[in-house]
Amino acid sequence: MHAGFGGGRPETDLAQARHGAGRPPTYAWDSRALLSLVLLGLPELGERLRVRRNRSLYSRLHYRLTIDPLTPDDTADYLRVRLGRVGCTKELFTSDAIAMLHEAAASSLRDTDRLATAALRAAARKKRKLVERDVLSRILQLDAEEAG
Repeated sequence: MHAGFGGGRPETDLAQARHGAGRPPTYAWDSRALLSLVLLGLPELGERLRVRRNRSLYSRLHYRLTIDPLTPDDTADYLRVRLGRVGCTKELFTSDAIAMLHEAAASSLRDTDRLATAALRAAARKKRKLVERDVLSRILQLDAEEAG
């Protein structure tokens, strides 16, 4: 029996052997990273990590990447890509509607998707080939009424 294993009780020796046998000494643990984490989140995550009680964790993050808010051109490209994935190659939104959508969604891709889908449905019901400013304006008005 080993002196450090539970004083000779077989059940304790077995449990300790499972959890500690073959482990490198403590100094060897510090020589390499034992765990890598990737934190993803909205901008609020960064704000929460910077508060005093989380500062220790924040200081240990080796890489911090931030995706900047979308520009109107990014929103237009995003719509093209999303529509292209379903086989659409034509422009379905006027530039005014895209600018209005970009402003209303405030760089949120989820809101962009939701509002664009509602606008496409409304335009289809009116048998229009393009989502124009008036259609999107009505969608935004309905969205504001539902939220308020």
